[in-house]
Amino acid sequence: MKISFHVFTVMVFLTGLFLGVLRLAYPVIEINSYSYVLYSLIVFGVVKSIMNYVSGHLSDFIGRKKVLLLGWLAALPISVFGLFRSSEVLILLTAFLGVNQALTWTTTVTSQIDLTGKKRAGLAAGFNETFGYLGVALGNFIAGILIESEISPYLFLLFTSLLALSIGSSVRETKPSQGVTSRLSLTSPLLIGMAGLLEKFVDAFFWVLVPLYLYLEKQSPLEIATIVTIYSMSWASLQTPMGHISDVRGRTGIILIGFTLMSIGVASFPLNYYLSALISGIGMAMVYPTLIALVNDDADIAVRGRALGVYRLLRDGGYAIAGLFFFFTYHTPSWSIVVVVMCQILAMITISWRSRIRISQKIDLLKSKLFSKGNGNYRGWS
Repeated sequence: MKISFHVFTVMVFLTGLFLGVLRLAYPVIEINSYSYVLYSLIVFGVVKSIMNYVSGHLSDFIGRKKVLLLGWLAALPISVFGLFRSSEVLILLTAFLGVNQALTWTTTVTSQIDLTGKKRAGLAAGFNETFGYLGVALGNFIAGILIESEISPYLFLLFTSLLALSIGSSVRETKPSQGVTSRLSLTSPLLIGMAGLLEKFVDAFFWVLVPLYLYLEKQSPLEIATIVTIYSMSWASLQTPMGHISDVRGRTGIILIGFTLMSIGVASFPLNYYLSALISGIGMAMVYPTLIALVNDDADIAVRGRALGVYRLLRDGGYAIAGLFFFFTYHTPSWSIVVVVMCQILAMITISWRSRIRISQKIDLLKSKLFSKGNGNYRGWS
């Protein structure tokens, strides 16, 4: 099991590396057609969210490995599209990126939770997201170096895709042997997914708006990459311990603290770019794996893939909705920051509401058990 777990860790690292190179490369390369960058963010969010849902269902029926390989096959055309500097092709490129990221990342996190089980879901999700976003952070930095050196990053992406296909062909199938007849309750993944959707405004901010604002401040590509890497690296490096803490100490508290830190981090961006990136990354590390584990807590093992697919459908739809908002606010950084901070406050309200619902459900369940004794007549604890 350990070997399989670590192979999936390598796979998610490559998924993150691929994303990290591309998501820094094309905002910087296409800086003169920035409206198309925002359009592409919307396309990415729509495609990835839908494909998350599809991949979750497919992985419960045809298996995790086949979905993983399909995701890396979808990455191959991206390197070809990157050779054309047309803004329309840029949008097509991000559509394929959405397919790649949905099929590969959803599959790796589901597989790693399959291998560890429910009680260590936070640790598994944290481990997965840690190495995925370490890949993103390294990809950000590599993209900065390649662009500064006037080397096409798309050749690097082609190499990454071929390597991932080679390794992916050797992974073992982890889909549980249980049937897939269990019903999926949508209440939990929908509520948690709404919080995830609002959290994506922070990531979209650092993905598309931070490079723009720093470019307008005459920062070099390498300096932009460094600031974005601080955000990605602080997010990545802390997810495993944060996921483990949530397994031991509970999920809700750490999620609420994380959203608070992200609000502070984004609000402080005009004051200090580096501190803003660090605080936002720490907050994201607290929230990201813990929301995944929270969905898994409420899902039957036979519908795990579908539950995570529904959650990730909503969460990554946040990219599209953020892109729509940013289309109207990106000319004014202060308004963009206000939108992102307000979204984090709404996310905290959503998680608190979900927590109250769960407490109420547990109380009702306890009452039903107590009053079921004695043919409906409550007779105390005896």
